[in-house]
Amino acid sequence: MPTLQLGILRESKTPPDLRTPLVPEDCRQLMNRFDGLRIIVQPSTFRCYSDELYLEAGCQIAENLEGSALILGVKEVAQSSLAPGRSYAFFSHTIKAQPYNRSMMQHMVREGITLFDYELMTDDSGRRTVAFGHWAGIVGAWHALRMRCLRFGKDSLPTAAQVGSYVGLQALAKHLALDPCLFLLCGTGRVGQGVLQMLQDAGIQSMEPSEILKSPEQAWSSLHDKPAYVLLESKHMVQSRDGGPFDEATFYQNPAAYQSAMAPFLVRGDLLINSIYWDPRGPAHFEASDIQNPSFRVSQIADISCDIQGSVPITTRATTIQEPYYGVSRTHLTEIPPLMDDGVDLMAVDNLPCELPREASGEFSRALSQHFLVPFLASLHADPQAELPPNLCRARLLDHGALHPLLQHLTAYAGT
Repeated sequence: MPTLQLGILRESKTPPDLRTPLVPEDCRQLMNRFDGLRIIVQPSTFRCYSDELYLEAGCQIAENLEGSALILGVKEVAQSSLAPGRSYAFFSHTIKAQPYNRSMMQHMVREGITLFDYELMTDDSGRRTVAFGHWAGIVGAWHALRMRCLRFGKDSLPTAAQVGSYVGLQALAKHLALDPCLFLLCGTGRVGQGVLQMLQDAGIQSMEPSEILKSPEQAWSSLHDKPAYVLLESKHMVQSRDGGPFDEATFYQNPAAYQSAMAPFLVRGDLLINSIYWDPRGPAHFEASDIQNPSFRVSQIADISCDIQGSVPITTRATTIQEPYYGVSRTHLTEIPPLMDDGVDLMAVDNLPCELPREASGEFSRALSQHFLVPFLASLHADPQAELPPNLCRARLLDHGALHPLLQHLTAYAGT
C-alpha cells in the first residue's frame, strides 16, 4: 500500500483557538487501521492536547507538513500558512460570502488550493455530519444563564472556560438562582439541541408556543414564579409574505418569500437564544429600530449563530471569551457597556466550543474520522488517482482553486 500522510495545523487565529480537528486517540486508531499512515502535527503551546500526547499516540511533531495528502485545521488559516497547490480541511466561513474572509478565499483560488470545508460535509439527506454545534449550544446557553444571573440573579457565575468541563456546568446549573423569566429558544438543529440540554440541566420548564401566545403581553414574572423556555421552530419564527401557509421546503428554497413572525414572542420573552442557520436571503428576527419600542420586552440576546448584522441585526461584531458581552442602547442604537438600564445585553462569542476544548474536540474528531477521514484514506489507498466518493466530493469547496459546481454563486466573491 502507498504511504499516506496527514498534517495537523497549529491554529493561527488570534486569540488562539485551543481546539484540534483530530485528537491523539483517533490519530492512533487511524494509523492502526491504515498501514504506513503518518500523521504530522505542528507543535503548539496552547492546543488542548499537548505535543507529548500526540507523540505517545504515534504521531510526529514537526513544523513542515509538506507531503501531506490533506492538512487539517479548525478555524480559518492565515494566508502565510497556506501553501500553493496543497489540500486543506477547515472551517473557511466563506460559503455565505462573508466579507471578512474574501481575501483568504481569493488567495486560495489564486494559489490553486484544494479546500474541504467542514460545513459542506453532509450525508445523503443533506444533514451535516461534522460540526461543533452541539457544544456551541451548550456553552452559548450557559452564557445566557450567566447573563441573566449577572443582570437579575443572585449568583455570580464563572464562564464555561473557567469551569472547564460540562460536568462542572451541570453541577452549577442545578442550583441557579434565576428570576422568573421567559427564554425564547430559536432553532432546533444541532446547536439548538445543545441549548435545550443545558436549559434542561438547569431545571427550566418547557412551554408550548401556543401557550405563550395565549398569555397576556406582560412581565412573565407577574404571571409565574419560575423561569421557562419556549422552543421555536421555523414555522413559528417566519410567515409567508403572501399570507399562505408555512411550507418548510419552500422556505428553505426561497427564504426571501418569508418575513419574520417573531413580534408576538419578542413582546413576551425576556431572553432570546439564537441558534438558527441563517440564510442572508431570509428575514432577520426583527429590525434594529424595534428595540426602541417600549413593547420590545427582550432585554438580553445570546446570539450563538453570530452572523454579523444577520438574523439578529444588533449583532454588529463578534465578542471574545475574555469579554463576551456588550450592550446596545435602546435610545441611540449604539454600543454601550453591558448590564446598563437602557441597553439590550448581547453575547456574540464566535468560538464558543473553545471554552470546553477537549470535550468539543473529542466529539468533532470522532465524527471527522468516521464520516470523512476513513473513507478519504480508504479511497486514496485503493487508487490515489481515482475520483473521491460523491459524499466526499460534496465537501470540496475548491478543487485546485476551482469552485465546486454547486457553489457558483460565489464566483464574484472568490474572484474566479
